[in-house]
Amino acid sequence: MKRDRTQLLLHEPNLYKAFMILALPIFAANFMRAFNDLIDTYFIGQIADSVSAQAGISVAWPVLNILMSLQMGFAVAGVAVISQLLGSQQKERARENAGLLLTLAVVTGVVVNLIIYFCSPWILTLMGAEGGTYEAALDYLRIRSFEMIPLFVFGAFQSTRQAQGDTTTPVYLSIITIVINVVFTGIFVRVYDMGAFGAGLATMLGQVAVMPPALIILFSKKQNFHLERKHLRVDWAPLKVLTKIALPAAATQALTALGFLVLQSIILSYGDEVAAAFSNGNKVSNMLLMPVMALGNVLAAYVGQNIGAGNSDRARKAVKVSRNLGLAISIVGFLILTPIRTHIVALLTNDALTQELAKEYVFWVLLTQPLMALFQNYISTFNGSGNTRYAFIMGTVRLWIIRLPMILFMNRCTNLGASGIWYAMVLSNLLIMILGMILYRRVDFAPYRGLSRQEGEA
Repeated sequence: MKRDRTQLLLHEPNLYKAFMILALPIFAANFMRAFNDLIDTYFIGQIADSVSAQAGISVAWPVLNILMSLQMGFAVAGVAVISQLLGSQQKERARENAGLLLTLAVVTGVVVNLIIYFCSPWILTLMGAEGGTYEAALDYLRIRSFEMIPLFVFGAFQSTRQAQGDTTTPVYLSIITIVINVVFTGIFVRVYDMGAFGAGLATMLGQVAVMPPALIILFSKKQNFHLERKHLRVDWAPLKVLTKIALPAAATQALTALGFLVLQSIILSYGDEVAAAFSNGNKVSNMLLMPVMALGNVLAAYVGQNIGAGNSDRARKAVKVSRNLGLAISIVGFLILTPIRTHIVALLTNDALTQELAKEYVFWVLLTQPLMALFQNYISTFNGSGNTRYAFIMGTVRLWIIRLPMILFMNRCTNLGASGIWYAMVLSNLLIMILGMILYRRVDFAPYRGLSRQEGEA
């Protein structure tokens, strides 16, 4: 682990400076990723059947997220466990957990690949997708199923590096992925008219391209923190701890994705134009959400390493710094993007009704971004401290207890139409802040049980 990164995580007195140094590379990568999504949508929006293609991709995303939830859970657990072990100077145990994380990534990648490819027709039919939307979603899901192993391996690599405070190396590889995706999306969609399948193929090729360099870096002896073949095994003791932290995080991801799948089914009932507007609006809002999530990635490592080092006061200060930066980004972003949202939406689709619906949705989703910044701050604090059960509670209540019932009420008992969905999303983000404040007060910023040096050596 580089000494300057350790200094920034554990000793740098100016936390705002440390956060910006560590977060800026992730800012850049996440901004490019959000911009890449806009480029994909732009190319798709120019084809003849753009509404069906965009609606199909929008329908496919919750399916992908549900099936990727287990790996996402282990990635969250990996940051918490490895960072706390490194903070308490238990380097070999950290390497064992990193090797376990990589092994689990390969296994789950194979399983998810098979499930997506063979079960997609049944899942899409169950969601109510039909016609051009069904065909586009099926093509997109099946081609992207082949990127699961590389994607999961990169997730394990990213978690391992971020737990060390290395936020730059994963960014370099992400940039390669994004460039490949942009270039091949233009070729496949614009030149060869391959539609949603072409967009999915370009994404898959980008993920495959970065797996070899990620593995080389993980096993390179030139790295101070590197893996060896002996670390690629499944031991019960570290698996038990990792799983205990991972399962609530995985459940959070799965239930959130399932909730959005239900939400997507409701949105489809309003027509393809509303589904396409929802997809386009989310692409615009991600321009703000991605930088906030980058702060969350840094915060999780900050909290984990400082808890491991026994510095709970610094961990608490890091939470406040991340919160302030997230609020500043989301407020400034709202002021910049809101006046030009009409022009942005016009670039993403050539359908007049979709443009009008997306313009309204973008306003409301941008307005709620400061609340999303606070939400992500709470989630990252819970994950970094190993309290993933709190993240599970917060995420589940927001979607299943507040948002979906409210949307169903708007759908069946009002004449608001698609606007009712946008209002329900804003209100759910506001109400969940109360629960976030209550749960945060229960975080003691102490090492997760089973990771302290005394317990690990007993």
